[in-house]
Amino acid sequence: MASASSDIEDLLPPKPRAPQPSDCCGSGCCPCVHDIYEQDLKNWRKKCDQIKNGDLGEKIVEINSVLVPNEWREFEIVKIEQVNMNTYCYTFGLQGTQVLGGGVGQHIIVKQVKNGRVVTRQYTPVSDVNKTGLFEVLIKIYPKGKVTPLIKEWKVGDSIPWRGPFGDFTYQANSYKRIVMFAAGTGIAPLYQIIKAIIGNENDNTFIKLIYANKSISDILLRDELLDCCQFWNFTMCHYLSEESDISKKRYREEMIGRRMSKRDAREEIMRGPIELTLVLICGTDSFNKDMINSAKDAGIPDRNIFKF
Repeated sequence: MASASSDIEDLLPPKPRAPQPSDCCGSGCCPCVHDIYEQDLKNWRKKCDQIKNGDLGEKIVEINSVLVPNEWREFEIVKIEQVNMNTYCYTFGLQGTQVLGGGVGQHIIVKQVKNGRVVTRQYTPVSDVNKTGLFEVLIKIYPKGKVTPLIKEWKVGDSIPWRGPFGDFTYQANSYKRIVMFAAGTGIAPLYQIIKAIIGNENDNTFIKLIYANKSISDILLRDELLDCCQFWNFTMCHYLSEESDISKKRYREEMIGRRMSKRDAREEIMRGPIELTLVLICGTDSFNKDMINSAKDAGIPDRNIFKF
């Protein structure tokens, strides 16, 4: 008769495989395969501890999800939609009622091969985490980028390798009085997913203010979707447009300011509410993130209440 300890061992997930020296392309990818492996180990140890302590809830979720962090799995492109001049929404198909898996605000990693070397990039799906049958990813194409010129060649019917989810962000309803979000460009992706999760929970009374920075109105991603979110009582947003000459094109419920957002603008927005009960979420370019983090700290937000994606 098998012992209880051997039964538990059978439930444990396989230990992540350490990357081979040839797996690293040496080009400074972020995250590197070695960074991914360290995160895999951390998640693996956490799951093992949960199972050994009798907490199988997360294991059940993983079984129902198709994505796993410790192996690449391919998904077929079923639709490609050009959102603006250089950004595309890629829709990947899932079987039946399958869900991709992962938590709100977590990202997934795509793998491509360039000049015989593996290169990876991380993206946050913009579809709901519990969406069945498909998932969607927004990707901005950089002509001189290391990965996106390869992505630009994707076509419907191609199978693309992904793995994940990754990311340390966690959210519990009503943990804060309000959330102030600062996004620039494609940095809207993880924040949009969080917005949808909060306004979709009728028991969550958290107020959300989104500050979204772009060059022009045509650069605003998920514009229609964000306008739909404005119908909910606990969500408002403001667009800062550094190169837009005519903000009269704004729509009902849209607030637009035709200039670059300053650190003072960010600080004043944060200080409009209770500092200790405010969570600040940030996602954009490195310089944008640095400015927003400094603004949050200048406003008195404690480090524990600041999260950069």
